[in-house]
Amino acid sequence: MHSQTELINLLAEMIRIDSRNSLPLSSTAPREATEQAMADCVTRKLQEFGFDSVHSQEIAPGRPNVLGQKFRCPDYPCLAFEAHLDTVGSQGMSIDPLTPTIADSKIYGRGSCDTKGSLAAMLLAAREIIAADLPLNLLFLASSAEETGCEGAPFWELPPCNLAGILVGEPTSNQPIYAHKTQITLEFICRGKAAHASRPDAGDNAISKAARVVRFMDEQLWPEFQVARHPDFSTGNTLSVGLINGGCKENIVPDFCSLTCDFRLLPGQDAPAFIRTLQQRLEQELGFPVELGYQWINPGMVPDLNHTLLRHVQAAMQELSLPCHPGTVPYCTDAGVLSHKGYPCIILGPGDILQAHTACEFLALTQLQEACQLYQAVARQVARNRAD
Repeated sequence: MHSQTELINLLAEMIRIDSRNSLPLSSTAPREATEQAMADCVTRKLQEFGFDSVHSQEIAPGRPNVLGQKFRCPDYPCLAFEAHLDTVGSQGMSIDPLTPTIADSKIYGRGSCDTKGSLAAMLLAAREIIAADLPLNLLFLASSAEETGCEGAPFWELPPCNLAGILVGEPTSNQPIYAHKTQITLEFICRGKAAHASRPDAGDNAISKAARVVRFMDEQLWPEFQVARHPDFSTGNTLSVGLINGGCKENIVPDFCSLTCDFRLLPGQDAPAFIRTLQQRLEQELGFPVELGYQWINPGMVPDLNHTLLRHVQAAMQELSLPCHPGTVPYCTDAGVLSHKGYPCIILGPGDILQAHTACEFLALTQLQEACQLYQAVARQVARNRAD
């Protein structure tokens, strides 16, 4: 049986490993780090903890997904753990991101909450599950590139097994999450004509056009978004204009401006149809062409309160005398991609999402220990209910 000190030390070891990721897979710009060192650490732990097969798939140079397998019998149910290897960048942090510090029963450092805490708890839980010799097969999935749009998750193709489901590690305060919204990232491009700023009438200001796009979003699309509702979510669709890029000098009428927007749609809505309709509406109502540049869709996780894995999690929390409040979240995770591929998922992990990506990221040590115990209890429930 593991000690709390061992679990804390494992998380501290992972925090020291630089896996900051702020650039998508397709980017050729210099990177702060890659996930390779974290993947190497997880590979060593999986081998040490009793997994029979551990291998990696490089989805981009230095950016692997790692898969561990412990299959005892083809007839046994299979429980999978999944967590991502990368963290967001450390710009603006008020603490040393790569130096784990313990104070006030919390551990501080980049990734402590999102989501190396889940990763550490899952690893030690997996070791204890293997040692318990349960009638259960295990998979362990460690994914790269989650923080830039869940780019590593689409590469997963699981081996044949009686999959009970995947526990996806994210900071949920150890409460089961059974659904989340779809994320759409869109770049809108407005083009104009350059001219001397003293003669703006001789040009066509692309930034002014982009401003009209923003006004359309705020004054027309946003009120429509507020009408959409779903019984499992407390908020409707949302949008946010997050980036703007245009112009080259103050005395030149800009001939280019781009806007990048984040949309969160309730489950069940057709994302490609939404994009097509939005572009058509912009051009019809504004009267000038609006091009689409970068596009990215992270699929939502459709609600299912009759989820077998959710029932196992609820039973596990009852076994540990923990309060259980299944819910939904507005943010996206690898679970959306994995469930879209047909793998049943529940999101479950230590930490509060309000601490993720912050200047002083931390994880409560009680949450870390509780998560490790909870993952083991879920495994026991899956093994006990093999008929499911």
